[in-house]
Amino acid sequence: MKIWTHHYTLQPGSDPTRAARSPRHGALLCVEFDDERIGHADLHPWKEFGHAPLTDHMASLGTDQPTPLANLALRHARTDAAARRAGLSLFDELPEVRSHALFTDWIDAPRNAFEQCVAEGYTAVKLKIGRDPQREAEALNALADLPLRWRLDANAFFTTGGESINTFLETLDPNIRQNIEFLEDPMPYDPFAWSTLSEREKIPLALDWELPATPPPWPGAQVLVIKPAAQDAFPLALAAAHAGMEIVVTHSMDHPLGQSVALWTAMRLRQRHGDIVLDGGLQVGGLYAPDEFCAQICGPQTVPPAGTGFGFDKLLEQLPWKIMR
Repeated sequence: MKIWTHHYTLQPGSDPTRAARSPRHGALLCVEFDDERIGHADLHPWKEFGHAPLTDHMASLGTDQPTPLANLALRHARTDAAARRAGLSLFDELPEVRSHALFTDWIDAPRNAFEQCVAEGYTAVKLKIGRDPQREAEALNALADLPLRWRLDANAFFTTGGESINTFLETLDPNIRQNIEFLEDPMPYDPFAWSTLSEREKIPLALDWELPATPPPWPGAQVLVIKPAAQDAFPLALAAAHAGMEIVVTHSMDHPLGQSVALWTAMRLRQRHGDIVLDGGLQVGGLYAPDEFCAQICGPQTVPPAGTGFGFDKLLEQLPWKIMR
Protein backbone atom coordinates (compact mmCIF):
# COMPACT_ATOMS: atom_id res chain seq x y z
CA MET A 1 0.00 0.00 0.00
CA LYS A 2 1.29 3.46 -0.95
CA ILE A 3 -0.06 6.66 0.61
CA TRP A 4 0.23 10.23 -0.62
CA THR A 5 -0.96 13.13 1.53
CA HIS A 6 -2.10 16.70 1.07
CA HIS A 7 -2.33 18.85 4.20
CA TYR A 8 -4.96 21.58 4.14
CA THR A 9 -6.25 24.48 6.22
CA LEU A 10 -9.89 25.52 6.07
CA GLN A 11 -10.33 29.23 6.81
CA PRO A 12 -13.52 30.52 8.47
CA GLY A 13 -16.11 32.08 6.19
CA SER A 14 -16.87 35.79 6.12
CA ASP A 15 -20.28 35.63 7.85
CA PRO A 16 -19.63 35.30 11.60
CA THR A 17 -23.08 33.82 12.22
CA ARG A 18 -22.39 30.83 9.94
CA ALA A 19 -18.60 30.50 9.99
CA ALA A 20 -16.32 28.11 11.85
CA ARG A 21 -14.82 29.70 14.95
CA SER A 22 -11.22 29.13 13.87
CA PRO A 23 -9.19 27.61 11.03
CA ARG A 24 -9.38 23.82 10.84
CA HIS A 25 -6.55 21.54 9.76
CA GLY A 26 -6.52 18.09 8.28
CA ALA A 27 -5.05 15.93 5.54
CA LEU A 28 -6.40 14.35 2.40
CA LEU A 29 -5.14 10.86 1.60
CA CYS A 30 -4.51 9.30 -1.79
CA VAL A 31 -4.09 5.58 -1.24
CA GLU A 32 -2.90 2.98 -3.73
CA PHE A 33 -3.95 -0.39 -2.40
CA ASP A 34 -2.21 -3.71 -3.09
CA ASP A 35 -4.62 -4.41 -5.96
CA GLU A 36 -3.46 -1.09 -7.53
CA ARG A 37 -6.81 0.57 -6.99
CA ILE A 38 -6.49 4.21 -5.92
CA GLY A 39 -8.91 5.94 -3.55
CA HIS A 40 -9.15 9.15 -1.57
CA ALA A 41 -10.30 10.10 1.91
CA ASP A 42 -10.15 12.87 4.49
CA LEU A 43 -8.42 12.66 7.88
CA HIS A 44 -9.73 15.42 10.15
CA PRO A 45 -9.37 15.00 13.94
CA TRP A 46 -11.09 17.17 16.54
CA LYS A 47 -8.83 17.64 19.57
CA GLU A 48 -11.77 19.35 21.33
CA PHE A 49 -13.58 16.01 21.35
CA GLY A 50 -10.67 13.93 22.53
CA HIS A 51 -9.01 13.05 19.22
CA ALA A 52 -5.25 12.82 19.15
CA PRO A 53 -3.38 15.46 17.11
CA LEU A 54 -3.24 15.04 13.35
CA THR A 55 0.45 14.16 13.53
CA ASP A 56 -0.35 11.08 15.64
CA HIS A 57 -2.91 9.81 13.15
CA MET A 58 -0.57 10.46 10.25
CA ALA A 59 2.26 8.60 11.97
CA SER A 60 -0.02 5.64 12.60
CA LEU A 61 -0.63 5.28 8.86
CA GLY A 62 2.94 4.07 8.56
CA THR A 63 2.33 1.19 10.98
CA ASP A 64 0.25 -1.96 11.06
CA GLN A 65 -1.99 -0.39 13.72
CA PRO A 66 -3.52 2.86 12.44
CA THR A 67 -5.59 4.83 14.92
CA PRO A 68 -9.36 4.29 14.73
CA LEU A 69 -9.73 7.63 12.95
CA ALA A 70 -6.99 6.79 10.45
CA ASN A 71 -8.44 3.32 9.94
CA LEU A 72 -11.84 4.81 9.09
CA ALA A 73 -10.15 7.10 6.55
CA LEU A 74 -8.44 4.08 4.94
CA ARG A 75 -11.79 2.28 4.76
CA HIS A 76 -13.37 5.30 3.06
CA ALA A 77 -10.45 5.40 0.64
CA ARG A 78 -10.99 1.72 -0.23
CA THR A 79 -14.70 2.36 -0.84
CA ASP A 80 -13.75 5.28 -3.06
CA ALA A 81 -11.12 3.22 -4.90
CA ALA A 82 -13.53 0.44 -5.83
CA ALA A 83 -16.02 2.91 -7.30
CA ARG A 84 -13.34 4.85 -9.18
CA ARG A 85 -11.95 1.65 -10.71
CA ALA A 86 -15.47 0.81 -11.91
CA GLY A 87 -16.01 4.35 -13.21
CA LEU A 88 -19.07 4.81 -10.99
CA SER A 89 -20.30 7.50 -8.65
CA LEU A 90 -21.07 6.20 -5.18
CA PHE A 91 -24.20 8.35 -5.18
CA ASP A 92 -25.91 6.72 -8.15
CA GLU A 93 -29.50 5.64 -7.45
CA LEU A 94 -29.39 6.59 -3.77
CA PRO A 95 -32.31 8.47 -2.15
CA GLU A 96 -31.94 12.15 -1.44
CA VAL A 97 -31.19 13.36 2.08
CA ARG A 98 -31.68 17.06 2.69
CA SER A 99 -29.74 19.11 5.21
CA HIS A 100 -30.50 21.48 8.03
CA ALA A 101 -28.94 24.95 8.11
CA LEU A 102 -26.22 25.49 10.73
CA PHE A 103 -25.61 28.73 12.58
CA THR A 104 -22.45 28.80 14.70
CA ASP A 105 -22.88 32.22 16.35
CA TRP A 106 -26.53 32.99 15.91
CA ILE A 107 -27.79 35.13 18.80
CA ASP A 108 -26.94 38.40 17.09
CA ALA A 109 -27.82 37.15 13.61
CA PRO A 110 -30.36 39.39 11.87
CA ARG A 111 -33.86 38.02 11.45
CA ASN A 112 -33.51 38.10 7.70
CA ALA A 113 -30.78 35.46 7.92
CA PHE A 114 -33.39 32.99 9.15
CA GLU A 115 -35.99 34.28 6.69
CA GLN A 116 -33.43 33.60 3.96
CA CYS A 117 -33.18 29.99 5.17
CA VAL A 118 -36.92 29.63 4.68
CA ALA A 119 -36.68 31.20 1.23
CA GLU A 120 -33.87 28.79 0.27
CA GLY A 121 -35.99 25.81 1.22
CA TYR A 122 -34.56 24.83 4.58
CA THR A 123 -37.07 23.33 6.98
CA ALA A 124 -34.74 22.81 9.96
CA VAL A 125 -32.05 24.93 11.59
CA LYS A 126 -29.40 23.75 14.03
CA LEU A 127 -28.29 26.16 16.76
CA LYS A 128 -25.67 25.85 19.46
CA ILE A 129 -27.08 26.74 22.89
CA GLY A 130 -26.06 26.72 26.54
CA ARG A 131 -23.47 29.47 26.75
CA ASP A 132 -25.96 32.28 27.49
CA PRO A 133 -29.37 30.59 27.99
CA GLN A 134 -31.34 33.75 28.80
CA ARG A 135 -30.21 35.62 25.68
CA GLU A 136 -30.62 32.48 23.60
CA ALA A 137 -34.22 32.05 24.75
CA GLU A 138 -34.98 35.69 23.95
CA ALA A 139 -33.40 35.40 20.51
CA LEU A 140 -35.31 32.20 19.76
CA ASN A 141 -38.61 33.67 20.89
CA ALA A 142 -38.17 36.49 18.38
CA LEU A 143 -38.24 33.82 15.64
CA ALA A 144 -41.34 32.00 16.88
CA ASP A 145 -43.45 32.86 13.83
CA LEU A 146 -41.04 31.37 11.28
CA PRO A 147 -41.97 27.99 9.72
CA LEU A 148 -38.80 26.24 10.88
CA ARG A 149 -38.00 23.24 13.06
CA TRP A 150 -35.28 23.80 15.62
CA ARG A 151 -32.43 21.46 16.41
CA LEU A 152 -30.81 22.74 19.58
CA ASP A 153 -27.33 21.47 20.46
CA ALA A 154 -26.14 22.20 24.00
CA ASN A 155 -22.85 20.24 23.82
CA ALA A 156 -23.60 19.14 27.42
CA PHE A 157 -23.30 22.72 28.74
CA PHE A 158 -26.24 22.33 31.12
CA THR A 159 -26.01 20.67 34.52
CA THR A 160 -26.88 17.03 35.14
CA GLY A 161 -29.40 18.10 37.78
CA GLY A 162 -31.45 19.72 35.05
CA GLU A 163 -32.45 23.01 36.72
CA SER A 164 -30.75 25.24 34.16
CA ILE A 165 -32.13 23.37 31.14
CA ASN A 166 -35.58 23.43 32.74
CA THR A 167 -35.39 27.20 33.16
CA PHE A 168 -34.28 27.64 29.57
CA LEU A 169 -37.11 25.51 28.19
CA GLU A 170 -39.74 27.19 30.38
CA THR A 171 -38.70 30.57 28.98
CA LEU A 172 -39.35 29.57 25.38
CA ASP A 173 -42.40 30.68 23.42
CA PRO A 174 -44.91 27.83 22.96
CA ASN A 175 -44.45 28.02 19.19
CA ILE A 176 -40.73 27.46 19.60
CA ARG A 177 -41.31 24.63 22.06
CA GLN A 178 -43.63 22.71 19.76
CA ASN A 179 -41.21 23.11 16.84
CA ILE A 180 -38.13 21.78 18.62
CA GLU A 181 -37.29 18.70 16.58
CA PHE A 182 -34.79 17.54 19.17
CA LEU A 183 -32.49 18.75 21.91
CA GLU A 184 -28.97 17.42 21.39
CA ASP A 185 -26.66 16.62 24.32
CA PRO A 186 -28.50 18.83 26.85
CA MET A 187 -26.14 17.56 29.57
CA PRO A 188 -23.68 14.69 30.00
CA TYR A 189 -25.52 11.45 29.32
CA ASP A 190 -27.12 9.88 32.36
CA PRO A 191 -30.00 7.43 31.82
CA PHE A 192 -32.09 8.65 34.74
CA ALA A 193 -31.57 12.38 34.14
CA TRP A 194 -32.21 12.07 30.42
CA SER A 195 -35.30 9.93 30.88
CA THR A 196 -36.69 12.36 33.44
CA LEU A 197 -36.06 15.36 31.17
CA SER A 198 -37.49 13.67 28.09
CA GLU A 199 -40.64 12.48 29.82
CA ARG A 200 -41.29 15.79 31.57
CA GLU A 201 -40.63 18.13 28.64
CA LYS A 202 -41.97 15.87 25.85
CA ILE A 203 -38.98 16.83 23.69
CA PRO A 204 -36.88 14.19 21.89
CA LEU A 205 -33.28 14.09 23.09
CA ALA A 206 -30.39 13.38 20.74
CA LEU A 207 -27.12 11.75 21.71
CA ASP A 208 -23.97 12.76 19.87
CA TRP A 209 -20.37 12.36 21.05
CA GLU A 210 -20.55 10.81 24.52
CA LEU A 211 -22.00 7.42 23.65
CA PRO A 212 -22.40 4.85 26.46
CA ALA A 213 -20.11 1.82 26.40
CA THR A 214 -23.07 -0.52 26.05
CA PRO A 215 -25.13 -0.72 22.82
CA PRO A 216 -28.56 0.93 22.56
CA PRO A 217 -31.27 1.29 23.68
CA TRP A 218 -30.12 4.23 25.78
CA PRO A 219 -32.92 5.38 28.10
CA GLY A 220 -33.96 8.96 27.47
CA ALA A 221 -32.29 9.19 24.04
CA GLN A 222 -34.57 9.01 21.02
CA VAL A 223 -32.19 10.26 18.32
CA LEU A 224 -28.61 9.26 17.50
CA VAL A 225 -26.25 11.68 15.75
CA ILE A 226 -23.59 9.89 13.71
CA LYS A 227 -20.37 11.40 12.33
CA PRO A 228 -18.91 9.00 9.73
CA ALA A 229 -15.47 10.63 9.92
CA ALA A 230 -15.14 9.46 13.51
CA GLN A 231 -17.60 6.58 13.95
CA ASP A 232 -18.24 3.22 12.29
CA ALA A 233 -21.57 4.44 10.96
CA PHE A 234 -23.28 1.36 9.54
CA PRO A 235 -23.24 -1.04 12.53
CA LEU A 236 -23.96 1.89 14.85
CA ALA A 237 -26.99 2.89 12.78
CA LEU A 238 -28.22 -0.70 12.66
CA ALA A 239 -28.07 -0.97 16.45
CA ALA A 240 -29.91 2.35 16.79
CA ALA A 241 -32.58 1.25 14.30
CA HIS A 242 -33.17 -1.98 16.22
CA ALA A 243 -33.56 0.13 19.38
CA GLY A 244 -36.25 2.28 17.74
CA MET A 245 -34.12 5.42 17.52
CA GLU A 246 -34.08 7.98 14.73
CA ILE A 247 -30.76 8.80 13.07
CA VAL A 248 -29.13 12.04 11.97
CA VAL A 249 -25.88 11.95 9.99
CA THR A 250 -23.59 14.99 10.11
CA HIS A 251 -20.19 15.86 8.77
CA SER A 252 -17.39 16.79 11.17
CA MET A 253 -16.90 20.31 9.81
CA ASP A 254 -14.18 18.65 7.76
CA HIS A 255 -12.93 19.03 4.19
CA PRO A 256 -15.60 18.83 1.48
CA LEU A 257 -14.28 15.36 0.60
CA GLY A 258 -15.09 14.28 4.16
CA GLN A 259 -18.46 15.98 3.87
CA SER A 260 -19.05 13.98 0.70
CA VAL A 261 -18.44 10.78 2.70
CA ALA A 262 -21.00 11.96 5.27
CA LEU A 263 -23.54 12.67 2.53
CA TRP A 264 -23.04 9.24 0.96
CA THR A 265 -23.35 7.60 4.38
CA ALA A 266 -26.64 9.41 5.05
CA MET A 267 -28.02 8.39 1.66
CA ARG A 268 -26.95 4.75 2.07
CA LEU A 269 -28.47 4.62 5.54
CA ARG A 270 -31.75 6.07 4.27
CA GLN A 271 -31.74 3.46 1.53
CA ARG A 272 -31.35 0.76 4.19
CA HIS A 273 -33.45 2.14 7.04
CA GLY A 274 -35.93 4.50 5.43
CA ASP A 275 -37.43 7.55 7.09
CA ILE A 276 -35.87 6.93 10.51
CA VAL A 277 -32.84 8.57 8.88
CA LEU A 278 -33.76 12.23 9.21
CA ASP A 279 -32.41 15.20 7.29
CA GLY A 280 -28.75 15.58 8.18
CA GLY A 281 -26.06 18.13 8.83
CA LEU A 282 -24.51 17.80 5.40
CA GLN A 283 -23.98 21.21 3.80
CA VAL A 284 -21.21 23.80 3.96
CA GLY A 285 -23.47 26.80 4.56
CA GLY A 286 -20.68 29.37 4.96
CA LEU A 287 -18.55 27.45 7.46
CA TYR A 288 -15.42 28.11 5.46
CA ALA A 289 -14.11 30.57 2.93
CA PRO A 290 -15.18 29.32 -0.50
CA ASP A 291 -12.83 27.39 -2.74
CA GLU A 292 -13.27 25.06 -5.70
CA PHE A 293 -14.09 22.11 -3.44
CA CYS A 294 -16.64 23.64 -1.09
CA ALA A 295 -18.42 25.40 -3.93
CA GLN A 296 -19.66 21.99 -5.08
CA ILE A 297 -21.68 21.03 -1.99
CA CYS A 298 -24.09 23.58 -0.56
CA GLY A 299 -27.73 24.20 0.29
CA PRO A 300 -30.53 22.04 1.67
CA GLN A 301 -30.63 19.76 -1.38
CA THR A 302 -27.13 18.37 -0.61
CA VAL A 303 -26.35 17.74 -4.28
CA PRO A 304 -23.58 15.13 -4.54
CA PRO A 305 -20.32 16.25 -6.14
CA ALA A 306 -19.74 15.19 -9.73
CA GLY A 307 -17.28 12.47 -10.62
CA THR A 308 -16.51 8.89 -9.68
CA GLY A 309 -16.31 7.50 -6.15
CA PHE A 310 -16.88 10.31 -3.66
CA GLY A 311 -16.39 12.85 -6.46
CA PHE A 312 -14.04 15.78 -7.11
CA ASP A 313 -12.04 13.84 -9.72
CA LYS A 314 -10.29 16.73 -11.49
CA LEU A 315 -9.69 18.74 -8.31
CA LEU A 316 -8.09 15.78 -6.57
CA GLU A 317 -5.86 15.11 -9.58
CA GLN A 318 -4.58 18.69 -9.45
CA LEU A 319 -3.47 18.66 -5.80
CA PRO A 320 0.28 18.65 -5.01
CA TRP A 321 0.41 15.22 -3.36
CA LYS A 322 3.43 14.17 -1.30
CA ILE A 323 4.44 10.54 -0.94
CA MET A 324 4.24 9.22 2.60
CA ARG A 325 4.94 5.51 2.27
